[in-house]
Amino acid sequence: MKTKSIPVIIVLIAAAISCFASVIQGVSFDVFTKRLFWTVIIFTVIGVVVSILMNRGFQTMVEDVREDAQEIEEENIEDISVDEQEK
Repeated sequence: MKTKSIPVIIVLIAAAISCFASVIQGVSFDVFTKRLFWTVIIFTVIGVVVSILMNRGFQTMVEDVREDAQEIEEENIEDISVDEQEK
């Protein structure tokens, strides 16, 4: 799975919520920009961590699937060789 866009999506959603909350509260431009800045920084870090964790999880999943496929292939080869010997 491609996880490259996850940090961007997380940051955009967090920034939109932060902007919406700041507009509703009617804060000054100075407070608005500080909130937005820190929101972007914090959620960029969170997004990168989530992306890294997901990549690791998918790598282990792929390795497990490959190992299972290899075991099945070996079993099939053994079954074929046994069938040939019986003939």
